[in-house]
Amino acid sequence: MNITILTNIQNEYSPYLHVILTITFILILIIGLFGNTLVLLSVMSNHLKIRRSSTNLLLVNMSCADLIILIFNIFDIVQFILDSFWPTAWYLGLSLCKIVRFGQVLGCYVSVQTLLVISIERYISIVSPIKISQMNRRKRLYIVFIFIWSLGFFSALPNLYLLKLHPFYNRPTYYICGLSDHRTHSHLITFYKYIESILFFFLPAFIQTILYIIICHKIFLVDRVVQADCHARQLQESIRSDTLQQCSDSKLSSSFPSPLNVTASTMISPRSRTHVSSSTTNHGNKTRKKAVIMLVFIAIFYFIAFSPAQINFIYTQITHSHHLYEYRLFFIVTILLALSSTAFNPILFYIFTKFFQHKFNILLRRMCTSCRSSSSTRRQNNIPMI
Repeated sequence: MNITILTNIQNEYSPYLHVILTITFILILIIGLFGNTLVLLSVMSNHLKIRRSSTNLLLVNMSCADLIILIFNIFDIVQFILDSFWPTAWYLGLSLCKIVRFGQVLGCYVSVQTLLVISIERYISIVSPIKISQMNRRKRLYIVFIFIWSLGFFSALPNLYLLKLHPFYNRPTYYICGLSDHRTHSHLITFYKYIESILFFFLPAFIQTILYIIICHKIFLVDRVVQADCHARQLQESIRSDTLQQCSDSKLSSSFPSPLNVTASTMISPRSRTHVSSSTTNHGNKTRKKAVIMLVFIAIFYFIAFSPAQINFIYTQITHSHHLYEYRLFFIVTILLALSSTAFNPILFYIFTKFFQHKFNILLRRMCTSCRSSSSTRRQNNIPMI
């Protein structure tokens, strides 16, 4: 990636735009750190229950990756606040340039792999369920976690070698952190970017699109027809059993005294049993549908958030010119979308998942107990003595 023109540009932000962007970055950072920390605390407070759900464990793994992305982006946000020029200068030296970019890329790679594994796990459990013991499921998840983090770690390693500090044309004492523009590295960088785009964007997006189309077809169309057919059969069986019950009750009433009629009338009818079982099934289906809708939203938002970087890469390969990051608006939108995807995932967990909703409420109440206790002591002090 050649960034010669980018380093030659020296534009100063308008004060109002700089303040608005600073507030926006800080808000996204606070929401993301707070929300993903709540996800981890929810698991730590109820780790036995969370281990039974593969999807919840994978969501926790994604929250860990999002926290890594947010934490390593703190360095860029702080430098953005301090520097009123664009592009933002890098003040922290070459070593931190490599480490920070490595951490950001690692988090992105782990996050997209986790989304892919979640879609595969949902497909297996909904479309073609396989009976696996709890112990085997846990071992399989541990192997998946090791594979995801290992692949993300080794795939992000080239950044430690390819990242360089590039001086500004009009600001010789200031540098920008980016991939090397040396001719000997150009082919290696192009090959690395192709592998990155295919393995961590286009291939996961294609696989997840296919899997979620099949899953949605199964739970929203096929299951609805099957449930309607089963409900009709259950209704017919309950009508038959009710008629048989009435016949038997009439015979019992003619041959036995009244106390037995009381016990017969207090027995639960087959129709009520059918209603209880169908309501339980409907509740489970609603929960499953909400979980799938949440995962689809997370996947769509993730790929929308990281699509500008891929658009920039495709643009440079087609036009063989400098990248779109020369345009300030495009660069700002890219960063805001990438950070927003990591910050708003816990909000989706809260909206669609009852477990995280319940746990978030408990944790937030505990955080506010000190405020409540202080206010209650003040009220007690104001009460007159008898």
